Amino acid sequence: MDISFNSSVSGMKAAIKRHDITAHDVANVNTPGFEERIPHQVETRPDGTEISHVSRRPNPQKDRSNTSLAEESTEQIQNKRSLQANAKALKTKDAMPGEIIDLVG
Repeated sequence: MDISFNSSVSGMKAAIKRHDITAHDVANVNTPGFEERIPHQVETRPDGTEISHVSRRPNPQKDRSNTSLAEESTEQIQNKRSLQANAKALKTKDAMPGEIIDLVG
C-alpha cells in the first residue's frame, strides 16, 4: 500500500473512533457522576495516525456529568471535517492515474 492511502485510511479510522467516543459522552450527559472520555491521537510511522488511548476527565461532582455539550458538538464538527478531508484525499488519489493517462495520451 502507498503512503497517501494509508495516511487517509488511518485518519478516517481515528476520526470514526473519536466520533464514537463523542457520541458515548453525549449519550451519558445526564448520567450522574459520568466522566467525559478524552481520546489521545498520535502520529504513527511512517504514514498515519491512531487513537493511542482514551483517558477520563475526573468529575468531582457525583450528582451530574462533566460532559460539555458545546465541546462535544465542536468535536463532532471536527470529526466530520476530518472524515471529509481524508475521503477527498482518497478520491483525488484514485483519480490521479486517469489524469496522468489523459495528459500523456
